[in-house]
Parts: sequence; C-alpha cells; structure tokens
Amino acid sequence: MKKIIITTIVILLVFSAQAVFAKEKEYRPGGQTYASVWSRFYAGDHEPELDDPLIEAGIKMTPVICEAIKNKDMKYRRYAIGALGYIGDKRVLPTLENILKSKEEIYYFRGDALHAIYQIDKSLGKKYAAEFGGDHEYLKMLQKSIDKDEKWLTEPTEEK
Repeated sequence: MKKIIITTIVILLVFSAQAVFAKEKEYRPGGQTYASVWSRFYAGDHEPELDDPLIEAGIKMTPVICEAIKNKDMKYRRYAIGALGYIGDKRVLPTLENILKSKEEIYYFRGDALHAIYQIDKSLGKKYAAEFGGDHEYLKMLQKSIDKDEKWLTEPTEEK
C-alpha cells in the first residue's frame, strides 16, 4: 500500500513539474573521464534505473555529480541527487544540505536531498527532517517516514 502511495506521489510530482523539465540541460562535468557514464545516464529511458550509471560509477564520481546538481535546470536532477544517497559518500553532505536548506529550491528537490542525507547519515537526516518537515507536505511525509525508520528510505526499490 505504501509503495502505491509513493508511486502516486511521484507520478503527480512529475506531471506538476513538466514546465521545469521542458528546459532541462544535460550537464556533463568531469570531461572524458566520465563522458560514458553521463551518456548512459542521460540516455536512460526506464525510470527506476535512471540513476544506475551514476551509482555504478561509485564514489569516484560524487564530486562531478555534486557539480552537476548545483544547476537547477539539470535533466534528471532528482535521480542524480538520489544516486548520491545510494553511493553514501559523506563528502556530498554540504551540497545536499544547500539544496535542502534553500527556500528557492522546488520542494521535491529539497525532499530528495533530505532523503539522500538520511541514507548517508541517519542521525543528521532525522535532525533535518524535524527542522524542515513543516516546510511542505512532501517534506512532512518524508519526516514521518524518517521518524519511523521505514525500510523504503534506505533500501533500493524492488524494480532495481
């Protein structure tokens, strides 16, 4: 049931953000070293696996992912933010914190940053969930899940 609710929320978020997606750009920092990873990432067409190339590249790619997600018009930005949570590199926390704390960011990017922070550092994620959970209904939903340490927050989805 929870998975159905989450899927419904994600679908609604995608439809409500179509105007943002129309102007997205494919940022590819890191030059030739990461060109093939970025190509696979942007060529993805199956939503549950869009972040797989970034996750597979691992910790060595986190600095360039952080550079890319600083651009608010990045194509598949949500998936790049999510990949950072799965990779688990604590060096990305300042970048994620900047997104979460910025009132200029769209709420779902802030929520994605909160989710990634929680995956990397549960205690910090709980602290931020309490601090920012009241900012938007989506952040409140995440706060409730974080407070309960729900498994879906830290485990890959079944589709992966």
